[in-house]
Amino acid sequence: MEHTDGLGKTAEVWVEGNLLCVCDGFSSKENRCPPGPLENVKFSYVSNQRTSWAEAVTGNRTDRKLLEPVRGFSYTGYGQIVQVMPVVIDFGLVQMEDANWSSDEGLIGCYVRVPIDRLEISCAVENDWPKDMR
Repeated sequence: MEHTDGLGKTAEVWVEGNLLCVCDGFSSKENRCPPGPLENVKFSYVSNQRTSWAEAVTGNRTDRKLLEPVRGFSYTGYGQIVQVMPVVIDFGLVQMEDANWSSDEGLIGCYVRVPIDRLEISCAVENDWPKDMR
């Protein structure tokens, strides 16, 4: 964490030498997260635009992996789908789940472009169910 304005507000975090502007979901209501390394965090995003997978695939024909800043904590995400159910996209710096689920395994390996209206950082929560569920 480089700096935060507080929970639900703008924060700056370093990821592999890149400074990202994110929405702070890591600080508590009472205290801002102090500068320094963070542990047990996850990145996620909100996209208010409905984009089909066909549109997303045609938006990244050059096979890019990056988070391109738009303004504030908004980005255009370019990445590669690495998993479905849920869909997980590798944006180079981070991998994140997309809210639009798919069971189409043909999407795995496809490069996509997705609008990111709000890039968020929060505490990673471990599942409370057994790892070996049968």
